[in-house]
Amino acid sequence: MPDILLSLQLIGIAAFAVSGALVAGERQMDWFGVMVLGIIVAVGGGTVRDLLLDVPVFWIAAPWYVLLAGGFALATIPFARFAHRVRRPVAIADAVGLAIFVSLGTRKALEMGTSGFVAVVMGVITGIAGGIIRDVLANRTPTILRKEVYALAALCGASLFVLADRMDMPPLLTFWVASGAVLVIRLLAIAYNWSIPTLKVEPGEQD
Repeated sequence: MPDILLSLQLIGIAAFAVSGALVAGERQMDWFGVMVLGIIVAVGGGTVRDLLLDVPVFWIAAPWYVLLAGGFALATIPFARFAHRVRRPVAIADAVGLAIFVSLGTRKALEMGTSGFVAVVMGVITGIAGGIIRDVLANRTPTILRKEVYALAALCGASLFVLADRMDMPPLLTFWVASGAVLVIRLLAIAYNWSIPTLKVEPGEQD
C-alpha cells in the first residue's frame, strides 16, 4: 500500500503542477510565476489541510514534493504554445490529481482520529484548495465558484471514502472506490459538459 500511495502521489503532483503552469502561461507570467503556480496547485491543498489539522505540514519533512512540483511546472514551459491543443488532456490529468488527493486527504484525516464529517471536509480541501489559491493569484474566478462539476465530485468521493471506511472495507479498496467515484464524475462532466445551475439575479434599479 505505501508504494502504491507514493506512486499515486507522484501522479497527482505532476497533474496539478502542469495545470497550474498552464494557467500561469495563460496569464503570461514569467518562469518564476509558472513555477509558483505549479507548486501551489500541487501542495497547496495538503498544506491547508495539515494546518487545519494542526499537524506538521507534509512537505516540510519531505521537501522533494515541492521540488518535484516545481520541476514538472518548469518542464511544461516548452510545450506551452501547444496548450490550446491539450486542454482536454490537461483537464483529464487534473481530474486524476483531484481524485487522488481527495482520497489521500480524507484518509489522513481519518488516521488523525477526526469525525467522518471533518474527514470529508479535509478531503475536499486537499483536492480543491490549491486550485483556489492558484485562481486567486491568477485573477480568475475560482473553478469551484463557476458552474463546473468539480467540488461536487470531490465531495462525493470524500463521502464515499468515509462510508467505505465505516464499512471496514480493505484500505486499498476504499481508496479505489473513492478515487474512482471522483474520477468518473469529473470525466463525465468534462465529456458531456455537465454543469451546476447558476444563480442569476437581475440587477435592481439604483435609488
